[in-house]
Amino acid sequence: MQMAEFHEIMRKKRIEKGLSQYELADLVGIKQPSINHIEMGRRNPSFEVLVKLCAVLEIPLFGEDKKDE
Repeated sequence: MQMAEFHEIMRKKRIEKGLSQYELADLVGIKQPSINHIEMGRRNPSFEVLVKLCAVLEIPLFGEDKKDE
Protein backbone atom coordinates (compact mmCIF):
# COMPACT_ATOMS: atom_id res chain seq x y z
CA MET A 1 0.00 0.00 0.00
CA GLN A 2 1.32 3.41 -0.95
CA MET A 3 0.96 6.33 1.46
CA ALA A 4 -0.76 8.22 -1.35
CA GLU A 5 -3.68 5.78 -1.29
CA PHE A 6 -3.80 5.32 2.50
CA HIS A 7 -6.08 8.32 3.01
CA GLU A 8 -8.71 6.81 0.68
CA ILE A 9 -8.57 3.41 2.38
CA MET A 10 -8.67 5.02 5.81
CA ARG A 11 -11.79 7.05 5.00
CA LYS A 12 -13.54 4.05 3.46
CA LYS A 13 -12.78 1.82 6.47
CA ARG A 14 -13.86 4.52 8.94
CA ILE A 15 -17.21 4.89 7.18
CA GLU A 16 -17.66 1.09 6.93
CA LYS A 17 -17.18 0.87 10.70
CA GLY A 18 -19.70 3.67 11.29
CA LEU A 19 -17.18 5.92 13.00
CA SER A 20 -17.17 9.70 12.82
CA GLN A 21 -13.87 11.54 12.49
CA TYR A 22 -14.31 12.61 16.12
CA GLU A 23 -14.79 9.02 17.30
CA LEU A 24 -11.78 7.77 15.33
CA ALA A 25 -9.64 10.62 16.64
CA ASP A 26 -10.63 9.71 20.21
CA LEU A 27 -9.77 6.03 19.66
CA VAL A 28 -6.38 6.91 18.19
CA GLY A 29 -5.55 9.68 20.66
CA ILE A 30 -5.35 12.63 18.27
CA LYS A 31 -7.63 15.57 17.44
CA GLN A 32 -10.36 15.46 14.78
CA PRO A 33 -8.71 18.07 12.52
CA SER A 34 -5.70 15.75 12.22
CA ILE A 35 -7.97 12.92 11.05
CA ASN A 36 -9.48 15.29 8.49
CA HIS A 37 -6.05 16.36 7.21
CA ILE A 38 -4.94 12.73 6.88
CA GLU A 39 -8.14 11.72 5.07
CA MET A 40 -7.83 14.66 2.69
CA GLY A 41 -4.23 13.68 1.90
CA ARG A 42 -2.87 16.97 3.23
CA ARG A 43 -0.80 15.34 5.95
CA ASN A 44 0.77 11.95 6.55
CA PRO A 45 0.38 10.40 10.00
CA SER A 46 3.39 9.74 12.18
CA PHE A 47 4.38 6.07 12.34
CA GLU A 48 2.85 5.78 15.82
CA VAL A 49 -0.48 7.21 14.62
CA LEU A 50 -0.34 5.07 11.47
CA VAL A 51 0.00 1.91 13.57
CA LYS A 52 -2.96 2.95 15.75
CA LEU A 53 -5.12 3.84 12.74
CA CYS A 54 -4.36 0.49 11.12
CA ALA A 55 -5.20 -1.37 14.33
CA VAL A 56 -8.51 0.44 14.91
CA LEU A 57 -9.60 0.29 11.27
CA GLU A 58 -8.25 -3.25 10.71
CA ILE A 59 -6.00 -2.21 7.83
CA PRO A 60 -3.00 -4.50 7.24
CA LEU A 61 0.04 -2.35 8.03
CA PHE A 62 2.38 -4.00 5.55
CA GLY A 63 -0.03 -4.74 2.71
CA GLU A 64 -2.53 -7.47 2.13
CA ASP A 65 -2.49 -10.57 4.26
CA LYS A 66 -1.23 -13.44 2.13
CA LYS A 67 -2.76 -16.85 2.64
CA ASP A 68 -0.73 -19.98 2.08
CA GLU A 69 -1.28 -21.26 -1.44
